[in-house]
Amino acid sequence: MEKENPVIELRHIAKNFGEGDILKDVSLSVNKGDCLVILGPSGSGKSTLLRCINRLEHPSSGEILFHGKNILDRRVKETEVRQKISMVFQSFNLFNNMDALENCVIGQVKVLGRKREEAVKIATKNLENVGMGDRLHYRPKSLSGGQKQRVAIARSLSMTPDVILFDEPTSALDPEMVQGILDLMKDIANSGITMIVVTHEMSFARDVASRVIFMDKGVIANEGTPKYIFEECEDERLRRFINGGR
Repeated sequence: MEKENPVIELRHIAKNFGEGDILKDVSLSVNKGDCLVILGPSGSGKSTLLRCINRLEHPSSGEILFHGKNILDRRVKETEVRQKISMVFQSFNLFNNMDALENCVIGQVKVLGRKREEAVKIATKNLENVGMGDRLHYRPKSLSGGQKQRVAIARSLSMTPDVILFDEPTSALDPEMVQGILDLMKDIANSGITMIVVTHEMSFARDVASRVIFMDKGVIANEGTPKYIFEECEDERLRRFINGGR
């Protein structure tokens, strides 16, 4: 059986801020349809890693291959990367002067070059699919945190990306909103969209991930299937983190 080519491959990624090493020689690969979940304590480099993949940060060294092409090459435009590698942020990052529908339309028109009529149709369908069909013309100030995150997810889906990055998408939500967003993300994973998720939600990692990475102090300290990470790995640092330690 021929080995599948990774959608994303990181090779020896390092990131330095001043004298501090945030990422140290990180290598990993993600295949089509994977749901890779990244766990780790605060400050371990998880979010920085996502931001490097999306070109919001530029690594100090290493390569990031997307379908075999190094997207860190200066000749590759950030907009080209973000067309196909979308990101859902913990703080939503919606345009406050636009309603939910327009937040999901504008990127399609301006970045992808879709005709407005088509973009509206796609955005409406995705907003309906995330449970926001009755809030199409609500601006962010009129929405709860959970509703804003649903709009942000619909916006990402509307760009028809190859990969969606989720950066702690439930961390800014009230507790009662969290499960609804996790259920929505599970549905997206089950649809076959490739996902890389940074989260502290252990149940999501255990039940939905195809592979789990545990980061600590800028390196991948452990990785494997959810069964291995949650049940079989005997690493003391990992066990302490999973059991509620930091």
